[in-house]
Amino acid sequence: MVKRRKTTSLLMVCLVLGLSLGTAIASAADTTADEGSNYTVSISKDTTTTSVHTKDGELIYEGNNDVEAIKAAVNAVDEGSILINSGTYMISSAIELKSNIELVGKDAVLRGYSIFNITDATNVTIRGFEFSDPDEAYLPVVGDVGLIKFENSNNCLIEDNTFTNFRSYGVYLDVSSPSYTNEEITIRNNEFLDFGYAGVMIGKQSSNVYVEDNLFKDINTRKINVNSYGVAVAKGGSSYKYSEYIYIRNNHIENNPVWEGIDSHGSNNIYIEDNTITDVKIPIAVSHSTSDGSYPETLHDVKITGNQIQGYTNGQKQDSGIYVIGGHGGAVLEPISRVIVSDNTIRDVNNWLISDDGAIVLQSVEKAVVENNDISGVGGTGINLENADSTVVKGNSIKDMKPISGATQGLKIISGGSNLEFENNNFDESVEVPGV
Repeated sequence: MVKRRKTTSLLMVCLVLGLSLGTAIASAADTTADEGSNYTVSISKDTTTTSVHTKDGELIYEGNNDVEAIKAAVNAVDEGSILINSGTYMISSAIELKSNIELVGKDAVLRGYSIFNITDATNVTIRGFEFSDPDEAYLPVVGDVGLIKFENSNNCLIEDNTFTNFRSYGVYLDVSSPSYTNEEITIRNNEFLDFGYAGVMIGKQSSNVYVEDNLFKDINTRKINVNSYGVAVAKGGSSYKYSEYIYIRNNHIENNPVWEGIDSHGSNNIYIEDNTITDVKIPIAVSHSTSDGSYPETLHDVKITGNQIQGYTNGQKQDSGIYVIGGHGGAVLEPISRVIVSDNTIRDVNNWLISDDGAIVLQSVEKAVVENNDISGVGGTGINLENADSTVVKGNSIKDMKPISGATQGLKIISGGSNLEFENNNFDESVEVPGV
């Protein structure tokens, strides 16, 4: 019945326009053909052979080496797109991509320890693939630097891919020396599943990086690494500049029993907004850490807002919900300046810590605002301030607290702090010591 109605409708359109039905069908077929010919080069694979053709049908590679096939396709394109058709392609060594190129997967699976390197390139897009290590155990491999690695590149897009079963990095941003940067890199609408270390690692000297609308799930569940992350920003130092303008937004991060969902060891102007984080030992941590113990500059402008955090409820160890920790080591104290932690919903975090504990923990910060957070089910302390100067805490709701050791506290203030303001915070009867 449905097909008959469609045919009748097409016939009526043809009569109105004075076209024959055959002409209309031929026109539709031409449109479909045009859609398939938008790619500069295409790669196909059967059980024995991988072949590469131009859009004009010219054969430029035929053989059984998938790496050489993709390299041939890349070399054939000065500016354009490559379609990699259905199949599983074994990538034994990383393939270098160049500027002004788009790679599109159509049910294509790429397996290798390092698959694409984007070095000194601009305008590169990768979409529609499944990436994974070639073995099920994601064993350690010398020189493994991630499935996709950026180095000294800009204006690139990674979207609509699945990264699964890998030990180190899904996407890694790196620079070869302090003279270089990665800029305007967008990583969105991807899935990062069952991996050992970091879904996205943003290295030093990156700017205007957007990590948005991704799923990170089952992180280091085999506990092969001491630390592990959904998204991480690497340390700066005296030689390398800190990354800046990092946007981590609207991601879903689930199940990391070992370490952190979102982590920054050093970034200016970082925005962690509207993420959903569930069953992660440390949901969000921003700190000022360096590789050499020096603090060449004050980190500034951290915004953590609108996140939904749900801690473990099955007895798994759960740390505090949100940490912001300035630089400290020995006599060194370098606060993070201009911090906003607002409008977050935090449930069931901290079920064992009796120091550095709380739904929100701020240490060595200045000019901070903690506002309109909805906190419930937290153990020990709601909001914990240590060496916090010029900080405003207002409009927060803290309820259903759980004792760990001693009385539950709404606000805990450690090591003084100056110019602290507390306004309109609400505590229910589970808060034994409001703290203000």
